[in-house]
Amino acid sequence: MSKVQAKILCFVDNGLRQPGDIFEYSGPPNKNVELLDGSWNNVISESTVTVIEATKRKLGRPKMTKDTDGA
Repeated sequence: MSKVQAKILCFVDNGLRQPGDIFEYSGPPNKNVELLDGSWNNVISESTVTVIEATKRKLGRPKMTKDTDGA
């Protein structure tokens, strides 16, 4: 994780950052923050991305049941 400083009022890492705030950041390059140590190449290599496979929902009408048959 690298230290960055917020340039403007922005929302980064689930937090509202005021201009001048210094905090740790491990995400992709962001033009709203200024990197204080290292380079963006190091930040990208340190961060890990987790991919969550979502289950796909079938589209269309629901099956007819006792509750949905209109009787």
